[in-house]
Amino acid sequence: MEYKRIDDKIVFRLEMGEALMESTQKIAALENVELASISGIGACDKIEIGYLDLSKKEYVFKTFSGNMEILQSTGNITLKDGKPFPHIHISVANEECKSFGGHLNEATISATFEGVMTIMDHEIHREFNEDLGLALMNVCGIK
Repeated sequence: MEYKRIDDKIVFRLEMGEALMESTQKIAALENVELASISGIGACDKIEIGYLDLSKKEYVFKTFSGNMEILQSTGNITLKDGKPFPHIHISVANEECKSFGGHLNEATISATFEGVMTIMDHEIHREFNEDLGLALMNVCGIK
């Protein structure tokens, strides 16, 4: 993992075998990021993505393996339990160039991942919402 902070942005690159969510959280923690948007592209060989089943108030995840291009990943970083919390959605294409995507639980990078965090000079915390079973951004709680 390599990264460089340039003003309000962090440009980063992940290497083969690194975990996208874990690495993103680590960079955010090292740089004291409390609120940011994130985007990136790359390739992975294993990914766990899913969707929220509202009737059960939980995510349903599926794991895929093989050569996949990360077409787009986008999301945000907020604070959850006082730590940076990445929330990323992702679309990938498989060896047949068929795309699919969802809520990212984790992805193992194959060739590389190139990403950018755009930092905002505020903090937003997540608070658990009983109705949805999710920790949602408390936008009104911006400091």
